[in-house]
Amino acid sequence: MSGWRAEAPDWFVEAVESPWERRYADSGGAKIHYRVRGAADAPGVVLCHGNAAHSGWWDFIAPALAQDYRVAAMDFAGMGDSEERALVTPDGFVEDIVQVIAGMDFAAPPVLVGHSFGGGMSMRLAADRPELIRGFIMMDSPVYPPDAPRNSPPRVAKRLYPSRDIALERFRLIPDQPVVTPYAVRYIAEDGVMETPKGWTWKARTNIFGHPAFGPAFWAEQRDYFPRVQAPTTVFWGAESTLCTPATMEFMKSIAPPGTGFVEMPGAYHHLLLDKPQETAAMLKQMIAGY
Repeated sequence: MSGWRAEAPDWFVEAVESPWERRYADSGGAKIHYRVRGAADAPGVVLCHGNAAHSGWWDFIAPALAQDYRVAAMDFAGMGDSEERALVTPDGFVEDIVQVIAGMDFAAPPVLVGHSFGGGMSMRLAADRPELIRGFIMMDSPVYPPDAPRNSPPRVAKRLYPSRDIALERFRLIPDQPVVTPYAVRYIAEDGVMETPKGWTWKARTNIFGHPAFGPAFWAEQRDYFPRVQAPTTVFWGAESTLCTPATMEFMKSIAPPGTGFVEMPGAYHHLLLDKPQETAAMLKQMIAGY
C-alpha cells in the first residue's frame, strides 16, 4: 500500500491538510476526542464514524461542510483518539454523541450525520433525545428485516504488528468491497494506526463485531428504534452496498417515520464517503441545508 500523497488529487490534499481544532469531552469517565472546523457562530453539524473507524474518515468531507457550518467529527470511546471505556454498550456510545454536542455549545441544535455503526447510534439519539438535534442523516446504516439472512460478523482480533508498514499493508475495509479511491483508503489507514510498547496496532481498540452487547437482541432493538425517530431524517446509502441491499431498503421504507427522505448514491458501496468523497460532501451539504 503506497503512500496516499502519490495518488491523491490536489483537492484531497488541500482538504486533509486544512486546519482543525482538537477537543475532548467526558463521557462515562472516558475522554472523547473530536475535531472541530468552521466558524464559531455557524450552524452546527456533528459527524459520527462507523465501527472500528475514527474521526479522520471525515477529514476529506468535513472541510467542505465547514465552509457553511461549525463541524465536529467525533471518535467513539475506544476508537480513534478517544479513551476506552470498560463497559461497552449502545447507551454508552449514544452518550458519547450527547457529550460532544454539549461540548460544542452550538447556538442551535446541530444536524447529526452518522455512517454505518455511527448511524445506528445516532438513530437512537434521534428517537430518545430529538430535542438535541434539528435533523438526522443516516448513511448506509441498515435496519434489517426480522427474517433477513445475515452472515456472522467477522471476528476482528486485536493484532500487533512489528512495524507501521506491515500494519498498513494488512489494512482492509469491512465489509469487503472494491477500493474505489486508494488514496483515501491509505489516508484513513495511516491516521488509524498507532505505536504501543509491544508494536503497532489499530486505534480501534474497541470493536463491536462479535460483542455480546451487539448481538441479535441489539438488531431487534434497532427495528424498534427506527420507527420512533422523532427528528427529521434522511437515509443516504450506496447503490452497491452489501449492507443496505434492495430488500433491506424496502423494509426500512416500510417502517420509516413519516416524512423520512431516501437518497441513493449511484456507484457507491457501503463506504460511500470513501468511494465518492466529493459527491458525498456535495450531497450532504444539500441535505443539511434542507434542515
